[in-house]
Amino acid sequence: MAWKVLPRDVKKYLVLSTISGLSFTAIIASSTLGNLLDFPIEKVGWLFSFSFAIQALLTYFLGRRFEKVSPNLGLFWARILFSFGTLIYALCTNVWLFAFAQILVSFVDVFYPSVVMYERAVFVPKYRESTYSLMFFFTESSKAVVYFVFVFILSKYVSGVAFLRIVFLLLFVINVFYAFSFIRILPRVKRGSDLHQDHVYKPTSAKIFLRFMVHQYLAFTSFGFSSFLILSYYLMDYFGLSSNSPFLFEMIFSTTVATSIVWKAKLKLPADVNLSVGLCLLGGSFLIMMYPNVYLFFAAHIVMGIGFILWLPAKETIKTTISPRELGRWEGFFQGLNIFTKVFSPIVSAIMATHIGYKYVFMLSGVLLMCSWLVAIPAIKWYRQNHIVVTQS
Repeated sequence: MAWKVLPRDVKKYLVLSTISGLSFTAIIASSTLGNLLDFPIEKVGWLFSFSFAIQALLTYFLGRRFEKVSPNLGLFWARILFSFGTLIYALCTNVWLFAFAQILVSFVDVFYPSVVMYERAVFVPKYRESTYSLMFFFTESSKAVVYFVFVFILSKYVSGVAFLRIVFLLLFVINVFYAFSFIRILPRVKRGSDLHQDHVYKPTSAKIFLRFMVHQYLAFTSFGFSSFLILSYYLMDYFGLSSNSPFLFEMIFSTTVATSIVWKAKLKLPADVNLSVGLCLLGGSFLIMMYPNVYLFFAAHIVMGIGFILWLPAKETIKTTISPRELGRWEGFFQGLNIFTKVFSPIVSAIMATHIGYKYVFMLSGVLLMCSWLVAIPAIKWYRQNHIVVTQS
């Protein structure tokens, strides 16, 4: 791994990224809260769809806007709005507060282009893939530890809605701090179009780049169908498990990703190989989930964790290598398209789960992942032929 040679500012960003990882808890907790407040899965699906419709209208325009201004500001507002969303979740007693909280929390996705542009400008190109691997080590190891505390310690003293309110209040506090860290602690990027000083600007053809962005869109869409809305209701309604069970399977996933620091660097595989193998494992995990067995369901998250740590750092490495300077507008466009798809995916997956079965939702996710791999083949070939593979220590 590249930790020793990374600049101090990058190390600070990686350490603070643990807060971003812990913030993912809100997605698990919100779906679980909807279940405990006796909101039917289809109603929660409609609420999620409504909030995604609002996001889709904003994402493209904000992505284009932050090409010319500092992405630090976008990341600040993303975290501030997210923090107040978690505070409202903590106070939530009815469906209207639930919907408002979901809208505020979802602004993290609206400002996602700012994240991509910020990391492209800050991460050292030579160590980009290993930097992403380190980042996921920090985020997932912190999640694994915190979820262990949630499941095996905190849940013994408090349960149900009260348990989730404590989780949401914790997320509120740490995200307020994280928001101001982009103003006071972390390195500042002047414009979203800025590149790292060592970045070799060698974009591929627009056709190959756009097909790779379609790959990202299809992969994210597959995750959207088998979201935590589906997984949480599946565990609690189908298998009859408790309100902390969604944290347990996420703890297994996070532990798998975190322990990859032991073996991933030894593989020394190029990004294009990691991407292909990772996609196959992710698709396989959804196929395992199709069999209605709680032990296989948890085992599938081990396979998913291995696939994730291979795929996502490789995907980001290839994308930033082949992207044009105007990455923000394209990231904004495809993130807006992804969010627009989310307008329909929660309610579609909820209807599928209710009327024809959960296994068909998992099947759809697996098929979409394999389609995303086929679309990515031109970019994989270009990267293999044009990128100089650097052995990263």
